[in-house]
Amino acid sequence: MNINMVLLILVLTVGYWLSRQGVSQVIRKIGREKKIDNKRVLYVKAVINFALLMVFLLIGSILLGIDYSHVAIFFSSAFAVIGVAFFAQWSILSNITASIIVFFFFPYRVGDKVKIVDGENTISGRIYEISLFHVLLKDKDEIITYPNSLVFQKAVIINPSEEHSVDKAQSSSVEPIPAPIEHKPNEK
Repeated sequence: MNINMVLLILVLTVGYWLSRQGVSQVIRKIGREKKIDNKRVLYVKAVINFALLMVFLLIGSILLGIDYSHVAIFFSSAFAVIGVAFFAQWSILSNITASIIVFFFFPYRVGDKVKIVDGENTISGRIYEISLFHVLLKDKDEIITYPNSLVFQKAVIINPSEEHSVDKAQSSSVEPIPAPIEHKPNEK
């Protein structure tokens, strides 16, 4: 192994480490700003860090001169195994993706009372936890699991928790729109 390969491996390792640290800081910051449970922050960090590792491994193997056919064989074999493993539960990937989208963009959080409108099978309850695969709702003494991917396909009516609505009201810097002024015709 010559010095150029050692330097390339070192640069890739440092680049991966810096990228991972940067991504982790951004995810933690978003989690703090949105007051998201630490468990969910860890889920999202793990998934994104895994994807980042795969990208850096692919880049590294190409830059180190590993034959494309060997890389293609490895990844096609890995994806075949993953495909077979997920065949029985094909929606796992969509639930993981949905969980990441929920983390960054969805307006509900743990403690909010929600109603998921699904025709005659409408489900309601207080959000107990949002995991990597499911939203867990608590209704009286029952805990209901609802897949993250289906949350995007159904209408969700949100009644935020008192703490959440107070936070939103305090963080809102937009002033309410004043009522329109009625103009009376001049009386002569």
